[in-house]
Amino acid sequence: MRDVRWSPPLRRIPRGARADLRAGQLLDPIVIGDPDTADLVVYRGDSGRFLVNVTDNTGTPLDVSTAVFDCDARATPDAATPFTSLTVTPAPGIPSAVDVTLTATQSRLLADGVWDLEMTLGGEVITLLTGAVIVSLDVSRGLALVA
Repeated sequence: MRDVRWSPPLRRIPRGARADLRAGQLLDPIVIGDPDTADLVVYRGDSGRFLVNVTDNTGTPLDVSTAVFDCDARATPDAATPFTSLTVTPAPGIPSAVDVTLTATQSRLLADGVWDLEMTLGGEVITLLTGAVIVSLDVSRGLALVA
């Protein structure tokens, strides 16, 4: 199991704070959403899982036990239906982490495309990870799948 650590962007205006702007002032970009990139490389028909540990911008673990997660793999970002949705569950004993699981049945549905992991916590939606889905075709499919 791979431990993927995610932290929100370092430069954030705290909730309720105001930006103080002056005419002619040169500003840094305001970034809304800055997910880390991690490609999902899958051997079709294999199962696997990885751990995502979420921290705040100081590196302190963030309690995500009340968060709602969505993790989809699609042909393109705008494809109407996903190939599959990966299962996201709280990591036992680690309130700042979730396990992301891909079953063998789910991985058989995959083709090359894109994926992301999105978290909703305290009314805010944050995409934690995004990347390509790269699928290697399997050869052995087990007796139950031979027709």
